[in-house]
Amino acid sequence: MELKTKGKLMLDEALSFHSSLHLGGKARYFLMAADKDDISKVVSFGEKNRMPVLIVGKGSNIVFSDEGFSGVVISTGNMKKIEVNEVEIIAQAGAGLSEVIKVAKESSLSGIESLVGIPGSVGGACVMNAGAFDCEIGEYIKAARVLRDGVEVRIEDMEFNYRKSSLSNEIVLELEFLLNKKEKEYIENKIIEIIELRRKKQPILSHDIGSCGSVFKNPEGFSAGELIEKAGLKGMSIGGAEISEKHCNYFLTRPDATTKDFVELIKYVKDKVKKDFGITLELEVKVIGKEKEIQV
Repeated sequence: MELKTKGKLMLDEALSFHSSLHLGGKARYFLMAADKDDISKVVSFGEKNRMPVLIVGKGSNIVFSDEGFSGVVISTGNMKKIEVNEVEIIAQAGAGLSEVIKVAKESSLSGIESLVGIPGSVGGACVMNAGAFDCEIGEYIKAARVLRDGVEVRIEDMEFNYRKSSLSNEIVLELEFLLNKKEKEYIENKIIEIIELRRKKQPILSHDIGSCGSVFKNPEGFSAGELIEKAGLKGMSIGGAEISEKHCNYFLTRPDATTKDFVELIKYVKDKVKKDFGITLELEVKVIGKEKEIQV
């Protein structure tokens, strides 16, 4: 690729290095974008050369194909600047959600502390409207800066629903959060409470075990994890992919796992829950094929 970028541009990069599941083949090109100009250049290049382009944050909610990606994957992971302006926090899309929560706590700003422990970047979290413990991140987003046709645009008119948002069709560069002033001690205690709840309910992983958090959305009025457990699937495995014994909506990957294993496990669980309860589970994660997102 004859293209000059400030960020590191890699050829045949293993996507497993950029996935919390530790899965995926190689991307033809992989860019660690330094700024919006890098993103704009590569998106334009992809369009001109009819090459698929995928933009990711920290890869915590994505299942990459064993075959890899035939175009270019752009990561915003190095775009992670965070600023505080009174009761607002401005964070670049690649900033870790955990880091933004930490900055908010140090600034005595409350609202998003219930989301502590959710992996990934704020860009990805906002696109999917990440939530936990009766809190959704979209409640606290004042505005977003997005890239449209190479131009940075600030938008305030956004829609946030359960695990989805209108930002899914945008290239998110930066988020503005509007939070509430509260005593730092209150925020610290809330974070401790949430971390303890997570330890009780969710699996504790060693460094060689992959996870993307919740695999399925909760159907209205139900818990996906409870449905999977009631279907008798706790601990079930296909190849190197298995359902957590502690929380059945967490699928884990061992070092020998493949994306094929993971996807086959998803399909089996969907079919069994549909057969037993008449409920169709919807994916919370995105499965990326060789050229685009695919439905499982």
